[in-house]
Amino acid sequence: MKFYQLIKFLYETVRNFPKHHKYTIGNTILDLAWKCMDLTLEANALPNEKKHQKIKELSIEFDKLKTRIRMAQEIKLISAGQFAHIQTYYAKETGEMIGGWLNWSNNFISATL
Repeated sequence: MKFYQLIKFLYETVRNFPKHHKYTIGNTILDLAWKCMDLTLEANALPNEKKHQKIKELSIEFDKLKTRIRMAQEIKLISAGQFAHIQTYYAKETGEMIGGWLNWSNNFISATL
């Protein structure tokens, strides 16, 4: 699961943040990553007709996570290389997965109405 791998990478990254950032934006980034993984697991466990709301919530939380990661890179807590790694190996594929899942759930809802 991509979120699991992303969380492991983020723990290693946040560990190197200066103390005053580690416990603010660092914790926020980790909390959002965990929330995204939890929402993915919860949505997977639901019957198809109940997945839509959970997937929408996942999409919103993932957008928040990406924004915090970008902020961390812009204020030099995450290097350009680390940011590129996150984008290349985690964010792009995960975003596409969430977008596809959201489209599927929208189509599923439309088909059942």
